[in-house]
Formats: sequence, structure tokens, C-alpha cells
Amino acid sequence: MPAPHMTGKTRQMQRDREFALTLAVLLLTGGVLLLSCWMGPLTTFAAVAVLVVIAYAVPGLARRLALRRALRRLLRALNDA
Repeated sequence: MPAPHMTGKTRQMQRDREFALTLAVLLLTGGVLLLSCWMGPLTTFAAVAVLVVIAYAVPGLARRLALRRALRRLLRALNDA
């Protein structure tokens, strides 16, 4: 149930997010079931586990790489000055 202070646009955005999450869960469940039928349960578990780990690791890795790049540029700029 939406909070009473939410505007119409905010409520619509919340509904869109909920719909996207529901659709993602349904697609993931269907994909896992099909993969399990085709490849077996252990292979399916390994593949899905790898995808979940990658999904959690990539944003942190991207932030670290961006931070390193920014630090390198800063150090280069300080050395040139």
C-alpha cells in the first residue's frame, strides 16, 4: 500500500518497480526450471550461483576501478603541476 504522502508520479514509479521485480522473479524462476530440465540440477545451481555472485561483485568492482582511475589521474595532474 503506498504511503499517503506519495504523489501520483511517485506511486506510478513504485508500481513500475514492483512490476519489474515481479517480472524478473518470474523470468528467473522459469529460466532456472528450464535450465534444470536441460542440464541437471547441479549444473543449474552452479550456473545460477555464478550469475548471482557476478551480479553482486560487478558494481563494487566497477567502483574500485573508477576510484583507481580517478586517483591515477589526480596523481598524474599533481606530478605535471
